[in-house]
Amino acid sequence: MSKRTLFIIIGLLIFLDLASFLIYFVSNSNRDGKSPLEFSFGDTVAAKMADTIPDVLIEDKFDTISHSVTYASQDIIDDGGEKKHMISTINLKFVWPVSINGRKHFHELEQALMHKISSRDFITLQECIDTLLLHPRFAKPTKRFTRIDHAEQLANPLQSTHSYRVFPYFRTTYLLEMVVLVEHSLDLNIKREMKIVHYDRMHDKVILIDEIFDMSQSKDILALVNQGIENLKTKKKNKTIHEISVLPHEFLLGSKSVIFYLPDGLIADPGSGSYEVYVSNDELKPYFTEFYNELLNNDDNFQSYGYLTF
Repeated sequence: MSKRTLFIIIGLLIFLDLASFLIYFVSNSNRDGKSPLEFSFGDTVAAKMADTIPDVLIEDKFDTISHSVTYASQDIIDDGGEKKHMISTINLKFVWPVSINGRKHFHELEQALMHKISSRDFITLQECIDTLLLHPRFAKPTKRFTRIDHAEQLANPLQSTHSYRVFPYFRTTYLLEMVVLVEHSLDLNIKREMKIVHYDRMHDKVILIDEIFDMSQSKDILALVNQGIENLKTKKKNKTIHEISVLPHEFLLGSKSVIFYLPDGLIADPGSGSYEVYVSNDELKPYFTEFYNELLNNDDNFQSYGYLTF
């Protein structure tokens, strides 16, 4: 066989290989022209790699988890001259996500919620629940206690209650807002903390404050919040209300405004309760990041869940 013939055969084999590859590529390409090879790492990574946010909306699903335990102290304490037993009740009610936009695994969201609940990190939700229910929170320290049934009543006890609520507040195509409410009450005195997790439900990612606001301009954002506090002071006619020096990190996002949550004791005397300050998106627009401005401009399909009660 001559060299010329050999080169022709090799050339034909290379041509056939290339032709086979092109036929496979065309037959397996998506209608938008993108190769399925781009999505070989899974939908989540593909979404993060894509130039535009996908518009597919699959409804989220949640399960309700409820627990309540009551402990009674075996020791009797002196409460202002009265002999009393102490009772500690712990209530949990979680509307917990089981499917977000079709995904059943969203570790980052669950970890963020559990950390908001107790300022601790847990491996599983069950571990978090077990820890919350394990020990009573009496008004005064005691090591002698027993668990009792809800139906049991002690005469004139010193009652303390700790309640934990987790629930979705609203969702849009791209955003899911989850709220964590923690309440501590001693007799009629109630202290409430509200914490919020912002979640990018399309990209399976918790959204942090510096992804929403340009924190290099935090002083200007703080000035808008303090203006809202000043308006609140005038409206409430409460002279003890005062400005703050640090931008609050707990806030609810909305289509028209951002609601900054100010816990009890932050802008007024302890015991006066928590406050909410509304700042319009129009005022905040110059301080939103490019990412969040784009999200606001393109988001829709709003669904409100509202507050969760026991």
